[in-house]
Amino acid sequence: MIIKEIFGNKKIIGLAGNKSEGKTNNLMALVKDFRKKNKITPIYVYGLNEICLNWLEKFGNIYEFSSMDQLIDKENSLIIIEEFQRLKLNDRRYRDILNEFIDFIYHNNNWVIFSSPNLREYNSVIGGKIERWILKSLSSRDLINGCQLKEEVLNYNGRFKILKNIRIDKNKILVINKDYEKVLKFEYIEDVDDKKENIDIFSSKDIKKLSEKLSSKMSKRSI
Repeated sequence: MIIKEIFGNKKIIGLAGNKSEGKTNNLMALVKDFRKKNKITPIYVYGLNEICLNWLEKFGNIYEFSSMDQLIDKENSLIIIEEFQRLKLNDRRYRDILNEFIDFIYHNNNWVIFSSPNLREYNSVIGGKIERWILKSLSSRDLINGCQLKEEVLNYNGRFKILKNIRIDKNKILVINKDYEKVLKFEYIEDVDDKKENIDIFSSKDIKKLSEKLSSKMSKRSI
């Protein structure tokens, strides 16, 4: 089970990588793999788009939450938080919210994965709570000076380090901690890839495709 290899004996994980490196797709593949062996543990998710939420419905016992208060009585569960900054978990002015949440994770025997599309959201406030990092491709220059994530990246000298940056395939993640590093491979979930239909406005092929699509729409309207 991939998720067991990610958490090990830890409870608080930080998933970090540049934009469009497949973080959300990897998370969906992680849930799918987890559900093959464990259909009972409740999973609570925040910040996922509608495509992902609809896709997750088939696995059952997965719930969307929109505020920290909705987690109060949850226990023995997996929590996935994308865009954690929207819950003010990295805001120095609301440090008590983060501290209470971390206490809640341990007291109620929960596990959490934090993620964000913006690397600079991993400041020292939330970075200090991350017990293990799982990394996608990222540029060290995009990280905040003095934050734990930047220190972790700069200290890493393995085969995926290129000129102070991490470079790894989209279907893989790099798990690093003080004891070892591990590369985990994920299934690509095409159904939740909301970027696959994106048009490259500088590509003649894509422009032609867009033109045909627009022409088709106009034809249907005129019927």
